[in-house]
Amino acid sequence: MKAVSLVFLLALSTAARAGEGPEIDSQPIPCTVPEKPMAICARVTADGQINAARIYFRKEGAEFFNFVDMAFGGLNYCGTVPAPRAKTKAVEYYIEAIDDNFEPRRLSTYRIAVTEGSCEFPPIQKDQAKAAAITVHATNKKQGRKLDEAFDSTGVTFIPVVAK
Repeated sequence: MKAVSLVFLLALSTAARAGEGPEIDSQPIPCTVPEKPMAICARVTADGQINAARIYFRKEGAEFFNFVDMAFGGLNYCGTVPAPRAKTKAVEYYIEAIDDNFEPRRLSTYRIAVTEGSCEFPPIQKDQAKAAAITVHATNKKQGRKLDEAFDSTGVTFIPVVAK
């Protein structure tokens, strides 16, 4: 009887942890500069594996988000968001991660002000290879076949949602 109880308790404990999703630790980015791709990183951990970590972003007030995948870089997961154009006032973004139990967790949506010269620590992507090879995914077929004009499409591969 004790063996059955122990197995049952272990199963309940695993099920409880499975419903939690990954932990994401990232500080909001207050500002950036126009015409420079942004490097955004976060510490993402889980009891098991991380299946995906993504940055969802859009021009402030836009209807739909796009996303870029984040890659593990030894300590953190990082991704590169295309450069906002000078006419773009702000970018909204959030980070989402999914663990090997397919449990998602996401951060709140944050606002990054796009300012000319008054941003003390802009999150500029310094790796030219990463800045020149950004893959952006649409989240809705209404987004069409190209990146929103609020962002520079130089070095960007845009993947639209294909209607089935």
